[in-house]
Amino acid sequence: QQATPVRVLHRRSPATRPRTIINMTAALVPGAPHFFTLDLRTQAGTYIKEFVHGDFGRTRPSIGELLGGCRADILQLDVTEIDMEFGDAKGGGGG
Repeated sequence: QQATPVRVLHRRSPATRPRTIINMTAALVPGAPHFFTLDLRTQAGTYIKEFVHGDFGRTRPSIGELLGGCRADILQLDVTEIDMEFGDAKGGGGG
């Protein structure tokens, strides 16, 4: 569940929305035991930054929560792919 993030509350209506993390893989950064890279595939509209740090408990679960309640934050965020598949091949709706 993700509540509207604090950082966008001034321009978006407050709501809590279910979001899905479709796939998640992590790999330690060599020589840096407290850092890892995280590859995510998510439902459209998922707030990634908030999924990582939890947004003061407004996004649950968060990476910090999944790691046992530690503090987690992002050093770098890269979008590597956008899936633009909408509906079926006949041009039907869906999402």
